[in-house]
Amino acid sequence: MSRSSKGVRLYLRKGRRKPNGARLPDRYFIRDGEIEIGTGCGPDRREGPGGAEEQLAEYILRKSAQPVQADPDTERQRRSNPAQVYVAEVLAEYASGPALRLAHPDKEASFIETLLPWWEDKTLADVKRSNCLAYVDKRVADPNRAFKDPASAPRVSTSTARRELECLQTAISKWHEEHHLAVVPIVVLPEKPETPRDALTRDMAARLLKAALGYRFTEAAGPVRPGRLRPGIWTRLSLSSRQNRRHLARFLLISVYTGSRSGVTTAALWEASPRNPWADVNTGVMYRRGRDVRDHRNKLRPVVAFPDRLLAHLRRWRRLDQARGVNAVIHFHGEPVQRLKRTFRSCVEDAGLSGDISPHWMRHTSATWLMKGGADIWAAAGFLGMSATTLVNNYGHHRPDFQDDVRNRFGYAKPGTISGTSAGESDRRFRIV
Repeated sequence: MSRSSKGVRLYLRKGRRKPNGARLPDRYFIRDGEIEIGTGCGPDRREGPGGAEEQLAEYILRKSAQPVQADPDTERQRRSNPAQVYVAEVLAEYASGPALRLAHPDKEASFIETLLPWWEDKTLADVKRSNCLAYVDKRVADPNRAFKDPASAPRVSTSTARRELECLQTAISKWHEEHHLAVVPIVVLPEKPETPRDALTRDMAARLLKAALGYRFTEAAGPVRPGRLRPGIWTRLSLSSRQNRRHLARFLLISVYTGSRSGVTTAALWEASPRNPWADVNTGVMYRRGRDVRDHRNKLRPVVAFPDRLLAHLRRWRRLDQARGVNAVIHFHGEPVQRLKRTFRSCVEDAGLSGDISPHWMRHTSATWLMKGGADIWAAAGFLGMSATTLVNNYGHHRPDFQDDVRNRFGYAKPGTISGTSAGESDRRFRIV
């Protein structure tokens, strides 16, 4: 069976060595099937103006956009009429302008590439509830392109389809800002699923870390102590399997002990960068975004201080990587790691844990452990890069003093009376039935 296309994407090619032994730098290439286009950008220029992501977005735009020829005298009126404006025009203008100013234009370019086959022959007048829901139904039946075999690949999630329609919604909004549509169509989104805030226990985290170090767990029969995992037997994997998982051990420790999002952890470098996050082991902090990257209101990325138990590991890892000429904190045999879902999934399976565990669980785990440890709300929120309200609403119930001020306030008044009544009202007592 032939492999399904992964679509247009960025590929980081490891620099080759010249005959004289000099090593060429790593460079990003745009891959589109058998086509490869060099960007001239290394790992430190993935984002930002002229970066690899911007070049990828421009390539997808040139490949997918269908320019519409129109009479210049009637162009302004046409662009304000939803029945005469094609969705492909709207997406093309969005991809070539506003989308390039986002933090991750390559993600928007990927959404646009996915939206075009369904919407390119439709006008803005066709953007309505029935077509939006039909698009969602079509997408949730599609296989995930990240998997080689479409037959066994999981289907696209509703959340992904919703995010793609949000991209369409933003594109229409930007078009309206520029051309003033007579009627702005409404993009009907599927209901946003409730995000679970599940976290690892200490036992689960230890088991996952041991699997990342190259072991496989097999459950054993017997009783299980309350609150503990079922005991079992650990089997050591082959040398190559252990080496292929070394980057996961780093990812787990950094993610849990800093609460950083997986995208920040995997993109981190050892040296200061204008675009990438970087770890400064001399001062003991991690800059979650490059110097030239602006922060976002909904996904804050403040500087975080490394815990002492993690900083010792980081300094040792940096010495090892410097000796090999590797700048990426999380790397696979020297090459930066962009995605680790598959390796992470196999690690979870070898640890004997639930398949629902994802890399983002590490952030939930960090927040949960901080609350269980009684950390100050504002300090913990700044450490994690989230608002204090979000922290309290989603993780506050893990605090050991959760609702202590109110949960034992019942029954202080004299039985059968309402607290606060005066002595002259003693004959008007209420009894609890």
